[in-house]
This record gives sequence, structure tokens and C-alpha cells, in this order.
Amino acid sequence: MYSFTRVASLSALLLLGACSDYEFIPSDKTPGGGDDSDTPSDINEWGDSGIAEGMASVTGRVCDLTGDGYVVGATAHIAIDEDGDGAEDWRIEDVTDVGGYFTLEGVPLGNHTIVVEKGSFSTEIAVLLDEEIAYELSDEECLDSGDVNIAVITGAYDNIEHILDDMGLTYTLFRGMYNTEYQNLIGNPSRMAEFDIIFFNCGISDMWGSSGITNAIAANIRGYVEAGGSIYTADWSYFFFEKSFPSAITFVGNDSQEGSAYVGNQGDINGDVLDANMQAILGTNTAQLRYDLASWAVAESAASSSSVLIEGMARTMSGNVTKSPLAAKIHEGSGTALYTSFHNERQLTTDMAALLAEIILSL
Repeated sequence: MYSFTRVASLSALLLLGACSDYEFIPSDKTPGGGDDSDTPSDINEWGDSGIAEGMASVTGRVCDLTGDGYVVGATAHIAIDEDGDGAEDWRIEDVTDVGGYFTLEGVPLGNHTIVVEKGSFSTEIAVLLDEEIAYELSDEECLDSGDVNIAVITGAYDNIEHILDDMGLTYTLFRGMYNTEYQNLIGNPSRMAEFDIIFFNCGISDMWGSSGITNAIAANIRGYVEAGGSIYTADWSYFFFEKSFPSAITFVGNDSQEGSAYVGNQGDINGDVLDANMQAILGTNTAQLRYDLASWAVAESAASSSSVLIEGMARTMSGNVTKSPLAAKIHEGSGTALYTSFHNERQLTTDMAALLAEIILSL
């Protein structure tokens, strides 16, 4: 149980044990989060304070898993059970801005739980709002990774696990190089279901491709995502994405032949960042991407149902230049599948490190 300092005749109580001590203070700031949604249509009478009768607003700030930065694009909401039957009737929702701020307006007075979510990560803040004022949490609340189970398949040219380490995340490693240990994971749907996110590093051995289980592996991955799991595939692991979701992204070369997309030439690409959260994190709509080795997997296009996060002009080893989706994702069922042509290795730039951290949080 947490105590609060009473400010401006305010009493508030925070109930969540994972949080720091909070002080609620009247808020006179308007953070630039997303639009509130699903507020009742009869909330339209506002007094001089800007707060509806019997209502309050609450502003908070969300930090990342390490507590060293703030989270863009997290969804904060309060579920309202208007008739007291234990089921959500409507919700009040906002999206955190570049500073990690959210504001929930038109909240009925009383006890509430603010749920904050981004990808597989979340946190909860229990509050009591008992005055018709604008509340502000005096301390930030960080996303929690406690219940998120992560699997990483190692690769010869990539190590996403180093970024996971920097973010304070734990994971289970499956060897993907020069052996088939990882088949025990992706060959077993029940084992896959134990994890919320599976990372496929660049440079995983493709010995399984000649063993006649390609279609079975693809079906397992597709079923895993449809059931709510998330996968991340980088560069040379593109065929796990392509085989599982063949219509989502078109890669150079023969779709039935693993490795035929390995035509990218080495060099830097100034990528156009299309994703709003990534733009906010970088503070610009371009990103410096480095491809220090040739033969990276080049995508030609993405389906309209796919979300292209970054695109740029890719030069192939034959001298051709094509506009390429350099990072893209799809939502299939209740899960997410994401591909990037770049990854964490010697090629890493400051922009790429920031982008990969955002990608991890979004899964």
C-alpha cells in the first residue's frame, strides 16, 4: 500500500505493489498523447475547470524497461464497468507521446486501474480519483517484462540477444548455427507456445530446408503467430518469414529457393522511416542504415496488408537499384510477424540500435 501527499485538497491512493511511491498533483499541462476514445456521449457538461461533473482526468508518464528512457506509442486505458456486472462496457484510452506522457480524460470518480501496454509488455497502476480535478502522477511508471517469455535462435551474423541484455530482458537460447537444436523449438508447436516472442537471428543454419519439413515448420510458425505469438526475423532468416507468410513480402529471386534473395550490395542506405513511433524516437523521418557485408536479403515489395516501417533504395551486387521495404511487419490473427533487412552486428549505427529497441518493445 502506498501513501500520497494531499495536494490542493486531494486524497489519492495507489494500490499497485510494483510501483514507486506516488504523489498526485493537479495538472496544468497537456501532453501530446493520442486522442482519447470511447468516452460516453453524455459527457458534455464542463465547468470552468474544464472537468465534467463527476469526472476527473489523470496524466502519467511511462518509462521503458530499464527506466532510462520513455516509451512512445504505448496504449494507456481505463476499462469502465458502468453497470457493475464485472464486464467492460467502454474504455477511456490514450497513446503515449514522444515524452512518454498519456492523459485520460472524462474518468468517472472512484477506484480505477490504468493498464499500460506496448507489444507484449505492460504495467498497471491502481488509483483512486475522488475530486473533479486534473490529476498528475508525480512519478513515472515503467513497463514490466516479468511475465514475458522470450526465445532467441542464435545466428552466425547477428546477436539480437545483446540488445535484449541491454534492455534487461531474460530469454532462452536455442542454438541455430551448425546444428539443428532449434528444430526442437520450431518443430514443436507446444514448445513454441511457451514463448511470447521468438527471435530468429541472421545466419541460422538452413539444414532443415532439405529435410522435407519446410512446410511443417512454416505451418508451425504461422499457427504460432495466429494464436498471438510474435516473431522477429532478420536478413538471412527471411525465409522463415517468407515460407510462413508468402504473400506478405515479395523477396528478390525464386520463392522456393532459400537464399535467392541474397543479392544486396554492401554500403549505407539513408532509409525513409514511415512508422510514426520510429520517427518520434529518432526525431526525424530518415535513418542511417549500414550494410557492412554484401549478400543481404533484398525485398522487392510488400502487400497492402503489410505495414512497411522503413524503405529505401537498395543496390544489388549486379548494380540494379530497387526501392525496397527494409523493415516491415504484419498482424496475423492476434500475433505479429516482423522482418528487417538490417540487424545487430558490426554494422550497427546509433539509428539502428534505437530502431531495434523500438521493434523489441512493439512485439
